[in-house]
Amino acid sequence: MSDPAPSLRRIAGVSELRAVSDTVRLAVLTILFDHPQETFSVRDLAERTGVALTLMHYHLKILRTEDLVGVVVRRTAQGRRERRYQTSCAALRWDFPAADRPAT
Repeated sequence: MSDPAPSLRRIAGVSELRAVSDTVRLAVLTILFDHPQETFSVRDLAERTGVALTLMHYHLKILRTEDLVGVVVRRTAQGRRERRYQTSCAALRWDFPAADRPAT
Protein backbone atom coordinates (compact mmCIF):
# COMPACT_ATOMS: atom_id res chain seq x y z
CA MET A 1 0.00 0.00 0.00
CA SER A 2 1.33 3.44 -0.79
CA ASP A 3 1.23 6.61 1.28
CA PRO A 4 -2.19 8.18 1.78
CA ALA A 5 -3.11 10.89 -0.70
CA PRO A 6 -3.35 14.51 0.43
CA SER A 7 -6.91 15.31 1.42
CA LEU A 8 -7.64 18.21 -0.94
CA ARG A 9 -6.26 19.31 -4.29
CA ARG A 10 -7.15 22.75 -5.60
CA ILE A 11 -7.55 23.04 -9.34
CA ALA A 12 -5.52 26.14 -10.08
CA GLY A 13 -5.07 26.35 -13.83
CA VAL A 14 -6.84 26.00 -17.12
CA SER A 15 -4.93 22.84 -18.09
CA GLU A 16 -6.01 21.12 -14.88
CA LEU A 17 -9.59 22.22 -15.45
CA ARG A 18 -9.46 20.84 -19.00
CA ALA A 19 -8.11 17.55 -17.65
CA VAL A 20 -11.06 17.05 -15.30
CA SER A 21 -13.72 18.39 -17.68
CA ASP A 22 -13.61 15.38 -20.03
CA THR A 23 -16.30 12.79 -19.27
CA VAL A 24 -13.95 9.78 -19.50
CA ARG A 25 -11.33 11.38 -17.28
CA LEU A 26 -14.00 12.44 -14.82
CA ALA A 27 -15.28 8.84 -14.76
CA VAL A 28 -11.73 7.60 -14.08
CA LEU A 29 -11.30 10.08 -11.23
CA THR A 30 -14.66 9.07 -9.79
CA ILE A 31 -13.62 5.41 -9.78
CA LEU A 32 -10.32 6.27 -8.11
CA PHE A 33 -11.96 8.58 -5.54
CA ASP A 34 -14.55 5.91 -4.72
CA HIS A 35 -11.77 3.37 -4.04
CA PRO A 36 -8.88 5.37 -2.53
CA GLN A 37 -7.08 2.35 -1.05
CA GLU A 38 -7.07 0.42 -4.34
CA THR A 39 -4.99 0.64 -7.50
CA PHE A 40 -6.31 -0.07 -10.99
CA SER A 41 -4.66 -1.24 -14.19
CA VAL A 42 -5.34 0.41 -17.54
CA ARG A 43 -7.42 -2.64 -18.42
CA ASP A 44 -9.46 -2.34 -15.19
CA LEU A 45 -10.27 1.29 -15.90
CA ALA A 46 -10.98 0.67 -19.60
CA GLU A 47 -13.44 -2.11 -18.73
CA ARG A 48 -15.18 -0.07 -16.05
CA THR A 49 -15.62 2.93 -18.35
CA GLY A 50 -16.24 1.06 -21.61
CA VAL A 51 -13.29 2.76 -23.33
CA ALA A 52 -10.70 1.10 -25.60
CA LEU A 53 -7.29 0.42 -24.02
CA THR A 54 -5.47 2.83 -26.33
CA LEU A 55 -7.90 5.61 -25.51
CA MET A 56 -7.57 4.89 -21.77
CA HIS A 57 -3.78 5.22 -22.08
CA TYR A 58 -4.32 8.65 -23.65
CA HIS A 59 -6.65 9.82 -20.86
CA LEU A 60 -4.37 8.51 -18.10
CA LYS A 61 -1.41 10.31 -19.65
CA ILE A 62 -3.30 13.60 -19.41
CA LEU A 63 -4.29 12.92 -15.79
CA ARG A 64 -0.69 11.97 -14.95
CA THR A 65 0.67 15.11 -16.65
CA GLU A 66 -1.54 17.23 -14.38
CA ASP A 67 -0.56 15.08 -11.36
CA LEU A 68 -4.17 14.07 -10.75
CA VAL A 69 -3.35 10.36 -10.66
CA GLY A 70 -0.35 8.50 -9.36
CA VAL A 71 1.34 5.39 -10.74
CA VAL A 72 2.39 2.34 -8.74
CA VAL A 73 4.52 -0.25 -10.56
CA ARG A 74 3.93 -3.84 -9.48
CA ARG A 75 5.11 -7.24 -10.66
CA THR A 76 2.49 -9.66 -11.95
CA ALA A 77 2.51 -13.39 -11.14
CA GLN A 78 4.32 -13.88 -14.48
CA GLY A 79 7.05 -11.42 -13.43
CA ARG A 80 5.97 -8.61 -15.78
CA ARG A 81 5.85 -5.03 -14.62
CA GLU A 82 2.37 -3.55 -14.48
CA ARG A 83 1.48 0.08 -13.93
CA ARG A 84 -1.44 0.58 -11.60
CA TYR A 85 -3.16 3.89 -11.01
CA GLN A 86 -4.56 5.58 -7.96
CA THR A 87 -5.73 9.05 -7.09
CA SER A 88 -3.12 11.57 -6.00
CA CYS A 89 -5.59 13.31 -3.66
CA ALA A 90 -8.79 12.55 -1.76
CA ALA A 91 -10.84 15.40 -3.26
CA LEU A 92 -10.70 18.13 -5.89
CA ARG A 93 -11.78 21.73 -5.49
CA TRP A 94 -11.86 24.59 -7.94
CA ASP A 95 -12.21 28.15 -6.75
CA PHE A 96 -13.31 30.83 -9.16
CA PRO A 97 -10.75 33.65 -9.16
CA ALA A 98 -12.21 36.84 -7.70
CA ALA A 99 -12.12 38.55 -11.11
CA ASP A 100 -14.25 35.77 -12.62
CA ARG A 101 -16.97 35.81 -9.98
CA PRO A 102 -20.27 37.37 -10.96
CA ALA A 103 -21.04 40.71 -9.33
CA THR A 104 -23.53 40.50 -6.48
